[in-house]
Amino acid sequence: MKSFHSFRRVALILAVCLAATPFARAQEAGADETVLYQTWFGANSQGMKDKAIESAQAYLEKFPKGQYAAYLKNWLIGPKLQAFNAALQAKNTVEMIKVGRDILKQDPENLSIHYSIAYNLRRLELAASPASFAHAKEAVEFSDSSIKLIEAGKVIEGGKFNKEASLALLYQIQALVAADAKNPSEAIALYTKSSAADPGNVGIVAYNLLALASLHKAPYDAAVGVYMAFPEADRQAAPPSPEVKAALDALYEKADPLIDAWGRFVGLTRARNVAAETREQVLGSLKTVYGTRYAGDQSGLEPLLQKLQADYAPKP
Repeated sequence: MKSFHSFRRVALILAVCLAATPFARAQEAGADETVLYQTWFGANSQGMKDKAIESAQAYLEKFPKGQYAAYLKNWLIGPKLQAFNAALQAKNTVEMIKVGRDILKQDPENLSIHYSIAYNLRRLELAASPASFAHAKEAVEFSDSSIKLIEAGKVIEGGKFNKEASLALLYQIQALVAADAKNPSEAIALYTKSSAADPGNVGIVAYNLLALASLHKAPYDAAVGVYMAFPEADRQAAPPSPEVKAALDALYEKADPLIDAWGRFVGLTRARNVAAETREQVLGSLKTVYGTRYAGDQSGLEPLLQKLQADYAPKP
């Protein structure tokens, strides 16, 4: 996947914070500012953690743009980033969210934290096996906040940031939650938006196509059930009754998006030579639905797949 790994980004930010000069020395600051800084310096030097934190916060509250403000902000956030990293390593999503929110109180536009929470909720819960939606609300919250920050021009420092892949993953997170909440129309729109955000991302797009097919399969199966409920004699009658014709038309309508999703998956995976086993399974199901849609005539399927394969072929 072209998207960066948020765990590594957080670790890098933490390293930068902890690699700073051990302690800045007061120089050319006003008397009140110097007193507050030296209070922190003394507490920190003597290992008085709580007192040092209290002093640093007091300094920043009174001198948010002071000579030592940037240093003390980094000093305060360092232990929190350590705690955030530890929560990720332990796969403790409850603690990850808690510590992440604490960091964001101090640094509300820290895209790395917003994205890390969303990404790891997907990795550890939404897309796990079995999946968990215990923190679905938070997954949507932090994916949404990440999208807004990215669209506002924010990036994650310290590595190659891929805007398109990041947005694709974030929309996919929201689609997963919408699908679980039994909101198929919203889920379909979000999966489509995810693929459009990074159409060349094979992993994202293939996942989305299978998810879309799953969402289209349920209404197709329901339409098949309605049609098959008519006696065989009625289904074979020529011309069919208005009721049978309406049921058959509804079946065709539900088959079309399912054929499209499965067909695109087969075309994509052929073009990129991936997921051969899954592709063959999908192709078998696609042939069945295509045959039903076109009254047993499958002659148009392979030309359709070849066109889609060409559409998904890597561009020179």
